[in-house]
Amino acid sequence: MLETIFEYSLLSFLLSIVLMLLVLVKTNIKMWQLWLLALGLTYPGAVIANHFGAQFLLLILFVIGLLIVPNIRMILFTKPLFKVMRKSLPPIGVTESIALEAGSVWWDAELFQGDPNWKELTDLEATQLTDEEQSFIDNEVETLCAMVDSHEIQSTHDLPKEVWKFIFDKGFLGLIIPQEFNGKGFSHFAHAIIVGKLSSASQFLGIAAMVPNSLGPGELLLKYGTEEQKQHYLPRLAKGKEIPCFGLTSTVAGSDAGSLVDNGIVCYGQFDGKKVLGLRLNWEKRYITLAPIATVIGLAFKAYDPDNLLAEDHPLYKKNDLGITCALIPRNTDGLSIGTRHKPIGEPFQNGPIFGKDVFIPMDWVIGGDKMIGHGWRMLMECLSVGRGISLPVTGASATQAMLLTTSTYSQTREQFGIPIAKMEGIQEKLSNLATNAFRATANINLSTWALDAGHRPSIISAIVKYRNTQLLQSSSIDAMDVHGGRAVMEGKRNYVSNVYSGAPVAITVEGANILTRSLMIFGQGLIRCHKTMLDELRALHDESKDSIKRFDKALVIHVGSFINNIARAILFSWSRGRLAKPYGDHTTKVYYRNLSVLSAKFACLTDIASLLLGGSLKRKEMISGRFADSISAMYEISSCLKLYEEKFLNDDHAKTILKLSILRLIQEADTSMLLNIESMPINRVAKWLLRLLFFPFSVTASKIDDKLIINTSRAVLDTEWIEKNLSTCICANLKDKPDHPFNILFKGFEAGKELKVLRDKAKKAGYKYQPSITLEFWLQGLVDNKTLTIEDRENWLRLNDLVLEALKVDDYESLDK
Repeated sequence: MLETIFEYSLLSFLLSIVLMLLVLVKTNIKMWQLWLLALGLTYPGAVIANHFGAQFLLLILFVIGLLIVPNIRMILFTKPLFKVMRKSLPPIGVTESIALEAGSVWWDAELFQGDPNWKELTDLEATQLTDEEQSFIDNEVETLCAMVDSHEIQSTHDLPKEVWKFIFDKGFLGLIIPQEFNGKGFSHFAHAIIVGKLSSASQFLGIAAMVPNSLGPGELLLKYGTEEQKQHYLPRLAKGKEIPCFGLTSTVAGSDAGSLVDNGIVCYGQFDGKKVLGLRLNWEKRYITLAPIATVIGLAFKAYDPDNLLAEDHPLYKKNDLGITCALIPRNTDGLSIGTRHKPIGEPFQNGPIFGKDVFIPMDWVIGGDKMIGHGWRMLMECLSVGRGISLPVTGASATQAMLLTTSTYSQTREQFGIPIAKMEGIQEKLSNLATNAFRATANINLSTWALDAGHRPSIISAIVKYRNTQLLQSSSIDAMDVHGGRAVMEGKRNYVSNVYSGAPVAITVEGANILTRSLMIFGQGLIRCHKTMLDELRALHDESKDSIKRFDKALVIHVGSFINNIARAILFSWSRGRLAKPYGDHTTKVYYRNLSVLSAKFACLTDIASLLLGGSLKRKEMISGRFADSISAMYEISSCLKLYEEKFLNDDHAKTILKLSILRLIQEADTSMLLNIESMPINRVAKWLLRLLFFPFSVTASKIDDKLIINTSRAVLDTEWIEKNLSTCICANLKDKPDHPFNILFKGFEAGKELKVLRDKAKKAGYKYQPSITLEFWLQGLVDNKTLTIEDRENWLRLNDLVLEALKVDDYESLDK
């Protein structure tokens, strides 16, 4: 019988492969056990059927068996590979090394490694606002939003004095500062909601609160400051007695912050009438938010000690280049020049340059004291990455929510060709985009802040949500602009789209430009930090100790085992569309968890293959890195959408529709990006064809994005009450109730349009339809005369029509000189 079976060599080979793949996926088999299984399956074909191919394969298995023995593997394989890789591996710079070590990994690592543990995601607690946080949002935040006129800021270029005073007095600059230092001590989630709501009233207002709480020195002081620095600055920052800014970007050093030329030379100088050891600083910073009004400046510079003046017990004694250092400098310090402004596009928030010429500071002004000289880059990477995951991502969430709410409302108010434009498929396509953008952006900021509140410090996730949410912001502003047409093109008080549209490039550019974030940070750092063994391998390769080869060998064995397991998962999951993956989720979400299992397994395989083929040059292949970044970002977004649905929207039909379209679009993006990277790999056509056959036999999901799904999604968000309740968490609630606010004018017109429709239907039922050959007033009087309408109906019709027209109007001016 065996002879009969093994006559069909190809069939037996394929069956053996499938069996081993199933064993790999469904069991926790070890590599030596897998080797024995392969040996047992190959032996009959080689010996009983006497098949040459099986005999050759058996020989290969014997060679592999030798490598399973640690001592033999070390001599024949690990040591030669270690020597080759150590010679060819480019050195890791200090700044790059610190960046790789900064923060922590969490769900990003689960996705990178190909076998996500869903409980890591679903068990994460969704942060709930405390009574104090909710009260602050309902009172102080809503009050502050009502005090601001976004259009007025365009002409005054600043917030009113009473607004600044309210910000300072009510503690908006101390949201993250603990209560022991007179701050609010709010959660990251509350911090995000507050900044989002303020941004919905005015981008300037949001920036005024976000910078001190994320980009200012407060976070650095909390983690690294001396006790004296904390006691002096934190209470003053919390109460607005000090206004902070942080100077990092310079004319020379932008995205490449490690190339700073701003410098501080260790020297002696006069301070408070005494000769003390300190630093003489020279710098030229630009794009520094809040700089024109700041009273204390956090400054990043490179420190040097050419005369070896540091004490002998200092860790950097007798070193010239001490590294990037951070210090706090009061505004009135001699040699400091500050106060001029840049003029950003969009709302002209406070932003400007800072210059320093021979500024002497004592060592006490270095954050953390003189022992923290040279630790500035680590400070920035570990602390500012937290802010990157909050400030701009929640600004994106706020903007996408506002664009969805206003565009849905406007499209139901505006009529063309006798129907609301919301019923036109071209508009419905845009509404579906706005719906998924708002859902995704909200999910992203929620998951990232919940993770921060749980104690995670995921720097890669912070980069993902900054990149994605600001892109969603820009996308939504463009779609909203398209739907509103001329209503959004004409500047003025009524225009609630133009500021979001023009301000989008600011969000995309600052805190790590999106090109850099996508091409280098997300995948470049993510691959090393989130990979199961790559960081351990790199450490071993750069380590000069005797046991470095042993540690390299240990990491390499785990790496190979993980790679084999991921190949098995990727092939079986791709060919079964995830049906062989571990089942998870309910009747709505289980298919999406399967889809994500497929994507994660394929991603882990392809990134390992790309690393093997391209080696150290992979980080210079920015287009390949960018597409991998798109894939992992899309997978993270799928995760965040699932988490948001399960926490807030279970069994909500509107949310189900939006969730489906969101995830299908993200699956398509992730899969397409990986497929394109196969075409960019330096391998021949046959190898590319084989990879496509194994990992991309057909689409990840059987569901398709069709016109019906897009239309249903657009219809789901015509329910503005549902949007306000569920997808307006980052919008200030009272804006539409504020007299003369553009939201107020729009919603009055919208509500009037619904009432007006009742009167129109009444006239239509009687066989009458208004024609503009006569005035509306005259036509309505005719309907009153023939008893179709009452006098009250006529007056209501005219009043409601005026409100609708008011909502559609744009501003005009007698003169544009002012």
